[in-house]
Amino acid sequence: MSLRVRLRVLQLLALCELIAGSIASSDPGWLVPSTVEQLIGGDFNISCTINETYFQKHKQIPEEHCTVDQLYFQTKFQRFRSESDIRILNRTTIIYTARNVTEQKLQYDCMCGVYVINSAKVYVGTSPLKIEDFNCIGHDYYYMVCNFTEPYNELLTKYNVSYTVGTRDSAYRYYIDCNFDVAPIVTCNITDTKEQYKKYGEWYFFRLDIANSFGQLSQTIPINNYERTVPSKPGQKLSVVNRTESSLCLSWEMPRRSNYGSRGLVWQVLVRPKEKPIIQRPNWRNNSSEVKDTLCLTELPYAGYDYELTMRVRANYNQSMWSEPLIYEFQTLAERPRRPPRITNGSHYVLSSEKELRFYWEQLEPHEYNGPNFHYEITEYRINGTLADPSDIDVSTNSAKIKKWDKYAYHDILIGSRNSVNSSVNATRLVIGPVTDEDLSQRVPKNIRSVYHPTNRSYTLSWEAPDDRHGQITDYTVFWCAPKPAIQTDCDGSMHFEQVPNTARQFTTMGNQMPSLNMAVSANYVNHNTGMRWLICTQDMNDDLAKMQPTIDAATKSTLVVKWSNERVCPVILSGYNLTYCQRSTGKPDNCTTVVIRDRYAKQYEIRDLVPYTDYSVKMLMFSKSTASKYSDELVNRTAEAAPSPPRQLIVMHNVSNSMATLAWRPPIMANGVVRSYEGTFHYNNQTDFFKIPAAADELVNNDKLIYYDLGNLSAYTEYEVYVRACTLYNSEPSNLVNFQTTVGVPSKPEKMNVTLTDSITKITWFPPTEPAGRIDFYELSFVGNNHNNSVLSCMVNYILPTQSRYLAIPTPKCKPNSKQEYRLRAINAELLQNEITDEQQQQQPQPSLATLTSRRDNCQLDVDNLSEEEQQQMRLYYNQQRYRLYTSDYLPYGLACSDSTQSAKYQTIEVVVAIIVLGVLCHMVYKKYRKMSDIELVLPPGITENLKKPMDMGGLSGGYPGPDSSLNGLGSNSVGGIICTRVDATTPMDTMPHDFNSCGGSESSKLLLRNNSTSGGAGDAYDDHNDVMVTPSVHQELSTVAPMIDASDGGNSYMIMRHGLPEQAAAAAPITTTPLPIGGNPNGGYIKPTQMKNWPQASNNANTLPSSLPTQGVAMPINRMPLGGYVPVPILQSRPSLPPLSLPQQTTAPQQPPPAAAAAPPPPFSSTNYVQVSDLHKMKPPPNHLLTTSVASAHQQSMQQAAAAAAAVSATATTTAVPSNIIQTTVPTVPVNNFGYTTMEQLQLMKANAAANQQTRHQPQIGGYVTPQDLNALAHNNGHVI
Repeated sequence: MSLRVRLRVLQLLALCELIAGSIASSDPGWLVPSTVEQLIGGDFNISCTINETYFQKHKQIPEEHCTVDQLYFQTKFQRFRSESDIRILNRTTIIYTARNVTEQKLQYDCMCGVYVINSAKVYVGTSPLKIEDFNCIGHDYYYMVCNFTEPYNELLTKYNVSYTVGTRDSAYRYYIDCNFDVAPIVTCNITDTKEQYKKYGEWYFFRLDIANSFGQLSQTIPINNYERTVPSKPGQKLSVVNRTESSLCLSWEMPRRSNYGSRGLVWQVLVRPKEKPIIQRPNWRNNSSEVKDTLCLTELPYAGYDYELTMRVRANYNQSMWSEPLIYEFQTLAERPRRPPRITNGSHYVLSSEKELRFYWEQLEPHEYNGPNFHYEITEYRINGTLADPSDIDVSTNSAKIKKWDKYAYHDILIGSRNSVNSSVNATRLVIGPVTDEDLSQRVPKNIRSVYHPTNRSYTLSWEAPDDRHGQITDYTVFWCAPKPAIQTDCDGSMHFEQVPNTARQFTTMGNQMPSLNMAVSANYVNHNTGMRWLICTQDMNDDLAKMQPTIDAATKSTLVVKWSNERVCPVILSGYNLTYCQRSTGKPDNCTTVVIRDRYAKQYEIRDLVPYTDYSVKMLMFSKSTASKYSDELVNRTAEAAPSPPRQLIVMHNVSNSMATLAWRPPIMANGVVRSYEGTFHYNNQTDFFKIPAAADELVNNDKLIYYDLGNLSAYTEYEVYVRACTLYNSEPSNLVNFQTTVGVPSKPEKMNVTLTDSITKITWFPPTEPAGRIDFYELSFVGNNHNNSVLSCMVNYILPTQSRYLAIPTPKCKPNSKQEYRLRAINAELLQNEITDEQQQQQPQPSLATLTSRRDNCQLDVDNLSEEEQQQMRLYYNQQRYRLYTSDYLPYGLACSDSTQSAKYQTIEVVVAIIVLGVLCHMVYKKYRKMSDIELVLPPGITENLKKPMDMGGLSGGYPGPDSSLNGLGSNSVGGIICTRVDATTPMDTMPHDFNSCGGSESSKLLLRNNSTSGGAGDAYDDHNDVMVTPSVHQELSTVAPMIDASDGGNSYMIMRHGLPEQAAAAAPITTTPLPIGGNPNGGYIKPTQMKNWPQASNNANTLPSSLPTQGVAMPINRMPLGGYVPVPILQSRPSLPPLSLPQQTTAPQQPPPAAAAAPPPPFSSTNYVQVSDLHKMKPPPNHLLTTSVASAHQQSMQQAAAAAAAVSATATTTAVPSNIIQTTVPTVPVNNFGYTTMEQLQLMKANAAANQQTRHQPQIGGYVTPQDLNALAHNNGHVI
């Protein structure tokens, strides 16, 4: 070696040492080896050495210090410090030894404390592995792509790929560059560049050379190029040759068809209608050539529908691969729909308003539309057989609504389908008959509900039969559809339905249904259908059950009514409820009971047999077959109060007196509420009485405490029976019964003492006291009289009588004149005092005499002769005040007076004489009254006598007999002829008018009553005293037409005389005239004397008829009538006929001037007595002629002025020649009116003046006594009219 070369080598060595030194001085240490490769299960060592130079340079830094004993190894999973893993070689180096290592790829760090000295990479794996998935694909003879998956190995492995064509051992080999970027997938491309890809070679032999640190491997894999070549995607320059409603023909090019040789290609054609399965055909008609391929798809099922064509191709080898598919979408031509929608019975639903109806149908599937613009239409609509406008029905995609539905009519509807081409040939008919209220309420399924089964996504619909079980149900139809959001009675798609037998009560759909369905059911009868009924609720069987919220609705003394609602849960999924109630006697639940309620539709439960007035807690849960809800919150409620148990241990204390007893008892064991009081009941002497005391508050705490009550106001020596009740809001049963007797008390006085005196013996008897208050041990009778100086009343003798004796006979004591004697009797009870001395011991002691004992009380002489020795001995005990207490009653006195017998007889004689004188005076007064009444006698005029002889000619009121004026009949078959009078109160309604008609024929008292406006007749029916004629209610109705005409100015009651019924010819004999009445008072103010009726003048034929609203033309009009008896009433003569003013014709002559006022009021001709004398009747003279006629104007003016006082207007015919006979002239005279109900002298004067105008000579009857109605009737008949 030359010198130059040696120098160069030395320079290089020096440079290496310099570099190594610089590196060594920069690292804190190093590991040997830095990279480790090892097979799985082998061992390896790594040494770690500290660089002392590094640490010496940094020794001034305390942290930069490390010794060998601080060294250890670690990975990201664990640390190695143990002596089995770490061995120290020297002061700077340690060795880590790993044994039987597993497959890994880790970094091992040598650590000094927390600092890393240096790191080494460790790879543990296997020797090279074979390739399992090497494969190649040729792409339409353009290129080939091979790929394989690199086996997992942590050791670095290298792969070299090469191939030969034709034979395995070909001399020429081609190497391929592979891409490991996406390892473990390795891709190797064989392209046509550099002529590597040999497209016509059938077999390729690939060799894979694999090597790593622990070995090498070579692998040969053959590939068939023809089988692995994939044709290109078909459809190049694709075109449509022909298209119809059911077919499609396509054509396309395939340029490299010739490369596939004589074996050719295999095609795959798939045709799928939209959302339908692939149409299965064994082959499709096609035609292939080297230039083009043609495919015709015939007999396609749906017109106007979308299809998807999928087509691919492969070489005709068993293991060849398919090309990328051609996906081509097309649509067949459209045509009219082939059918209408499907519909069934009961597919209609009546809306709640019952004015609209919706019916549903099963929609056509989209593939049945057969073209665009598909919809449904109503082709014909008839109501009760008459064509109607189809536009009245709103049509949607799955239903239609009749807007103006008549539920009582037949609706016949045809529904068809239509698209852009035309309508369907056929239409579906739906007939909806009349629907009654009974159909909607009783002929529909009940309680419809459904359950969702999540396991197979199906629904089960359940229902109950209609209430009307008499109708013949043929079957049921179940409907279901997709729901609209939040609407349970409408569908969001097609309606589906299925019929089930009439015995079915549930229906389960097929699986894979939607998560939510609307379901309904209809009942199909023989001749009609009631329509759909939608379900009430539905729920998942596995749904969580909500927490219940029960309430306690009502509480009684022994029951609680618990109510709840399950609106949030459909009951159909429930199995029942658990109700737990607990008694809370100490404020906490105890004594709990759980009730299982199996009725899933229950809404309430009554808990029974509870303790009254006790707190109970209630909680509930619901459960199904798979789950249960949480218990509800506890509800605490108290039962109502009830009757308590009876009071206990009722006793009577020993301190019973004659008026009071003390009772004691204990409170009831069971209060059952708040004991408010105690009510006691005690019986005695067939009587019952009560007492009541309030309860104390401490009794609620201590029910063993005795309750005391002093029962007072008792009767002495009486048996009592007592029991007590405790009272809350209700009374308990009675306590135990106790009996006691009150002690002896003060008796009442003896009763009814009778003393019988004779000259020698006085006998005395009496009755015992009504209230003995004891046994009545003895009686004491005292005889009391004057003392020796006859001035002081004192006791003389005291008789002691046994109790059984109520009779005493004693000598009659001497009686001094003008002195008093008295017997006094009293009853005595003896009460034994409570001491230790018995009666036997008392008798053994020295006993004083009875006289000695009684002398202490008074100074009377004691008489014990009526007592036996035994009774006297007992009396001595009674009078011993230390042994007995005596209760004495008040005295029953009986007095005697001693007097001179001669003087007594004188007094008796005077009394008898005075009595005789008084009786004689009374008899004389009665006799005088009788004589006075007997002077009244009745002499009937001849006219009356003739009328009585001819009752059939009178008519009117003669019991219905025919007569000249039979129209006045009708008041009863008992009516007889006579003057008819009735009473009308001008200020009283007709229905309340008094009916005392006895004034027309009654007694003298009745007339006096009427004289003072008496209304004693009341409102009842009135009877005639003489004729027994009853005034019926029909008469009152007739009087209602007369009442408005009564003069309201009368101020009192008034009367009217009505026609009797005489011949109308007599009544019409003279014209009607009106006369002004004389003005003046009646000083007499009483009845009309018969003597003043002697010269009763002839009156006009209408003088006393009632006022009428119709004009009278010479004939008396029928008027209301009623039987009349008695005297002449005041208004009879007062109510002279007068008419209201009428308008006169223009040709009426001027009326005459009225007479002077002096002539209009003549002085009264009668005397000032109280009655009208017969002799005074001749004084009634007719008035001057100028008073008989008044002008129409004056009458009209006078009527207007006196309208308020006029009773009525009566028609009258004018008698003057100046006015025609058919013109009525009226005047309203002012008449003084009395208010006592009878005729006055002034009124008789008016009657006399009116009657004198047409007076005719008649035979005047001789009238004696008072004027009776018969007299007036006869007088009127003789004068030719009826009063």
